Amino acid sequence: MNKLLKNKEIIISKWISKIETDIDEIEIKTFFSQILNSIEDDTNTDKIIHETVTNLSKYELSINEIANMVLKLIDVLEEEKLSCEEKNIYIKKIYSLTFDMFKEFDGTQKDTLKKQIDIIKSMDIPILRLDDDTILIPLIGFLDSQKAFELIRKILTTIKEKNTLKVIVDIEGIPIIDTEVANQFLRLHRAIKIIGAKFMLSGITPAVAETLVHLEIDLPIKTKANLQLAIEAFRSNEI
Repeated sequence: MNKLLKNKEIIISKWISKIETDIDEIEIKTFFSQILNSIEDDTNTDKIIHETVTNLSKYELSINEIANMVLKLIDVLEEEKLSCEEKNIYIKKIYSLTFDMFKEFDGTQKDTLKKQIDIIKSMDIPILRLDDDTILIPLIGFLDSQKAFELIRKILTTIKEKNTLKVIVDIEGIPIIDTEVANQFLRLHRAIKIIGAKFMLSGITPAVAETLVHLEIDLPIKTKANLQLAIEAFRSNEI
């Protein structure tokens, strides 16, 4: 029997004692047992890495925290009666395993983000009526060219069909404002202005304002910090 697996329970107990975690003890023992198996006999390494990263991520652990937990095994092995050659082999495997976990975590995060973006892009753009002549469009997620085109089309159609005179677009739910997004708002502003309606952007956070200044983007559009201020501006005929 291999040396690590022979003293598996003792090694895992020492390993757990060197970390601080709220993870259920049975679960953490299972994770550590799988890692030891992988280090010792190099079987199912990719599967073990995937399962470990996926399961530990559920506890809202960052990849750095997960890696630090794994690297604590080196401290345990330093205390074991192993030859220098054996320790070096195991340490090399542990670092290799940790590196692979970073790659797995990065891939998992990218897949999750892509799925979230796809869901957001597939969502219908809601148009809410605030009163007889005012509509509200709360935007959430990323605004690309396709979504912007659909937004403009729906707003212009609504203005024509409902005799709408005032349009509020709330952008508090948009995480990124860049030159392309700003240009989409300019197109929307021009289209609404051409047909005789009024347009205002709400949800201009300090971070968004700072970004626009940094990018030297000048929006000739009425803006308000939040939706409530925008509604009050329209109702008091401020614009």
